[in-house]
Amino acid sequence: MNRLSEAQIADLKARVDLGGLAQELGARLRRAGGKIVGSCPICGGGARATRFEVKGEAWVCAVCCDGGDAIRLVRQAIGLDFAGAIERLGGPRALSAEEARALEAKRLAREAKEKAEANAYRERERAACLQIWGAGHSAREGSLLRYLNGRGLMLPSSALVREAPAVGYFHGREEDERGRMAPVLLARTPAMLAQLLDNDGQPCGLHITHLRADWSGKAELHDPETGEILPAKKMRGSKQGAHIRLREPSATQLRLAHEDGRPVRMFMGEGIETTLAVARALYRAGRLDPLDIFWAAGDLGNLGGPHAGTLAHPSLTTPKGRPQRVPGPEPADGPAILIPPAVSVLLLLGDGDSEPVLTAQTLERGKRRYARPGLQIGIAMAPDGQDFGDLAKAMP
Repeated sequence: MNRLSEAQIADLKARVDLGGLAQELGARLRRAGGKIVGSCPICGGGARATRFEVKGEAWVCAVCCDGGDAIRLVRQAIGLDFAGAIERLGGPRALSAEEARALEAKRLAREAKEKAEANAYRERERAACLQIWGAGHSAREGSLLRYLNGRGLMLPSSALVREAPAVGYFHGREEDERGRMAPVLLARTPAMLAQLLDNDGQPCGLHITHLRADWSGKAELHDPETGEILPAKKMRGSKQGAHIRLREPSATQLRLAHEDGRPVRMFMGEGIETTLAVARALYRAGRLDPLDIFWAAGDLGNLGGPHAGTLAHPSLTTPKGRPQRVPGPEPADGPAILIPPAVSVLLLLGDGDSEPVLTAQTLERGKRRYARPGLQIGIAMAPDGQDFGDLAKAMP
């Protein structure tokens, strides 16, 4: 295939109905809260999945930790190369010089607008996250500690976790009094707040777990139009490459340990409660070291980071009968968590109640990504059908 111009690629993408393409590739999509969401044609998901989202000419999947345009979707979902994806989408069209100039100008204007909007949105989210965090306070008996203790968990003093009595749960968008589309406030609930930190240790987002009014469990919220059960957990701000600090020695302690050659263990899991459960188990067994670090990645995709390609699932198929593709074990460049240099042992924690092939590939990708001389890396899986939080709740 001859090299395509940017204008020809823009023309091709403009001719594609991305939502229709995703459904053709096996996604089950629906409108929810003003968005097009559903299962992912790459990694799957159930009938109520919200992991995959389409907006204009772009898509994103929270589980794949991936996104892009129609060309990338075809490449990842079917396993085609660039030329094959172009042909699958209908092939390039010969353009006149005038058409090419118009398309190029339109592309540049759209990219500039999208970049400006993304920067403005990121800044608004950062400010909103800091405001929500600032309104919270340390965990107390009878509220957040009641929730955690009910799950057999303890909260280390160094955890960047707070509670807040009334945090807004937003779902969907509607036109406001100025004629602009604005988020819809569905409810205000008590919440567990956990700061997301970037690789410089600076706040970049917020993990929010909405809870019941009496702090006895997670909030039960439903889409007012469809009755669909909504997730109690949400993340705001910048998630990719960020982490949640649940337990960590001081910088001085880590520096001295590194200089003295003392081992520093780090445990990193997908979720807050899964990771805290392992800390609790080590504490009860008398094996928790003062230098042990516990981080949560927020979700599975972020635990493994960006992937370089997909592979066919050995048993699952799409509604079209093709093998379902899952993110593979080879890491790709992109925002990813950096392991502190003082860490000498890293243990990646896997949930036994997640899809096993996807989980195994993601953990292997993380193992390859974080590999460096002098760092021992292992993988620990919870029993099939359970996560480490389930084990913590069952402990006497």
